[in-house]
Amino acid sequence: MSLDITLLRQMITQDSAAISQLKHLLAQERILLEQRKQDELPQIIEQKAILVEQLNNSAKQRQQILNALSLPANANGWDLFLQRNAATLPLRDEWKMLVSEFEDCQKMNDINGKMIARSQQTLSHLLGLLRGKVAAPALYNAQGAKTQYTSSYTVAKA
Repeated sequence: MSLDITLLRQMITQDSAAISQLKHLLAQERILLEQRKQDELPQIIEQKAILVEQLNNSAKQRQQILNALSLPANANGWDLFLQRNAATLPLRDEWKMLVSEFEDCQKMNDINGKMIARSQQTLSHLLGLLRGKVAAPALYNAQGAKTQYTSSYTVAKA
């Protein structure tokens, strides 16, 4: 399978631009999460989804190329592909940079996900307090069956 070097460079450049935009969106998302401005998150989420779809399409193209060459359809396979040909060897450094940037995106996304999960946990706890229910541990009875010990505390009495 013969591939044009400019086509490969264009694929890497497009992925690099998408990842750069994604990193910017993840940084914005983190700021909004820290400031608890959830009303502005849907626009960022929509833009992130578009970029992720673009990156998925590029990954599918790479996978097709690697399958046609009987190489593993993963990052190592792509690296092997770039090493095989002297014409594609210069793209290897760009590919490594792209993989590094993608790993940065994953770390940023993990942090944002943890912030969201913690926010949900806090909100759930506060709602439980307002409803007069305190989270209780699951206990076991004499037969070994799991039971939920519940107690109710009201914030105010009428």
